[in-house]
Amino acid sequence: MKIKNKIYLFSTVTLLIILLIINSSIYWLFAKVTTDGELDRLKQEALHITDGLNQEGVEKIDPATLLQPYLPTNGMLRVIDADSRAIVTQEADGDEPMPRTKPHFERKATDGQFEAKGMEYGFVKVPVIWTDGRVMTLEVTESFARLQSNLKMLKNVLFLASLFVLIPAFFAGRMLSNLILRPVNSMIQTMEDIQVRGIFKKIPLEHQSKDELYKMGNTFNKMMDLLQQNFEKQQQFVSDASHELKTPLTVIESYAKLLKRWGTKKPDVLEESVEAIHSEAVRMKAMTNQMLLLANNSAEWNLNMQRMDLVSVCQTAADQLTNAYGRTFQLVSNEESVLVLADEQKIKQVLVVLLDNAMKYSSDAVEIDVGIDQEHVFFSVKDSGVGIPKEDLPQVFDRFFRVDKARSRDTGGTGLGLSIAKRIVDAHEGEIQLESEEGKWTKVTVLLPNEERGV
Repeated sequence: MKIKNKIYLFSTVTLLIILLIINSSIYWLFAKVTTDGELDRLKQEALHITDGLNQEGVEKIDPATLLQPYLPTNGMLRVIDADSRAIVTQEADGDEPMPRTKPHFERKATDGQFEAKGMEYGFVKVPVIWTDGRVMTLEVTESFARLQSNLKMLKNVLFLASLFVLIPAFFAGRMLSNLILRPVNSMIQTMEDIQVRGIFKKIPLEHQSKDELYKMGNTFNKMMDLLQQNFEKQQQFVSDASHELKTPLTVIESYAKLLKRWGTKKPDVLEESVEAIHSEAVRMKAMTNQMLLLANNSAEWNLNMQRMDLVSVCQTAADQLTNAYGRTFQLVSNEESVLVLADEQKIKQVLVVLLDNAMKYSSDAVEIDVGIDQEHVFFSVKDSGVGIPKEDLPQVFDRFFRVDKARSRDTGGTGLGLSIAKRIVDAHEGEIQLESEEGKWTKVTVLLPNEERGV
């Protein structure tokens, strides 16, 4: 069943049930109040008759004549003795004769109603001292035809009122369902177009409002933007990866042909070819490993979180690179130790990437700063190299990105180092910041959550 029909059915049935409950309550309450009122009136008439029978001198009056003035319109009076026999019966002239129920003597006042031949009747029985001194039961019975007519009229009025409520409510539910389902149908149509045509398409939002339907459409459009951006990044990644792998494969193929043709005859060609093929194969392996690392979601990385000292890690990395490359690294810190909960090997990998970049693009000393900044601990690497143009700063962490003049293939590596570093920092719920002034300096700062402040 369509949602549209479900809205019709649910709104109509719910309103119908509510109307039935309300109308039934009104009808039952009106019937009870009016019936009780009629019985109270009959009771008052019966008491009035007993008062009249208790007056002096009534014993000399004929019983039939005595009760005649008290006879209710469209009703009946009966006097019942102790043997449950009707000794006096007076009935008003009417179109329909009064039903003759079996007489029954009662020593206490009672009232009620009964149905006969589709008509409702009310009766009241009260004890009375008859003219001869015996205790009798005076029964006053009256037709409730007028009451039935009023209840029937009320029933018709409630029925018509319910129709006047249900019909507009049905059309209102239809308009509401169309209003609710319009953006949903638009979203379905947009999704079908995307599926058929293979394009990224947004839902047209005619009116800007704060309701949930507008938010749903706006969220869908934002999701489309994100999917399109990710798709374009994926396409760019595939294109860049193909381009990056094409060069080493071409080199390997060329040297393989050279080796096949002259390798057995010229030892120098053999040595050069083997060295070139080995070098390109190593570079391809490193690039492939880096691309596989970037392909993993940060949430899927198995981080070995342990308490570590950033000052010690940075000092160790600086000493190792100093011994390996003979470069100068200056460690600056106002803290003797900076503890953080992190994966030590992954943080070392980030630090090595930053230091490696600093060494490639600067021949001066590299400065390493470690400290605590409010809710974070941090370490930064600053070089005095060629710098990065301001317009290229937002793209530095993109895969395979190189600044044209400042990052060449010979010095820039695969262009994946900073992308990997950012993914590692993101996996630690940290932040990596880049500052640079072209031709003067570049500074990269890594911020990590401060565990001590969070306790």
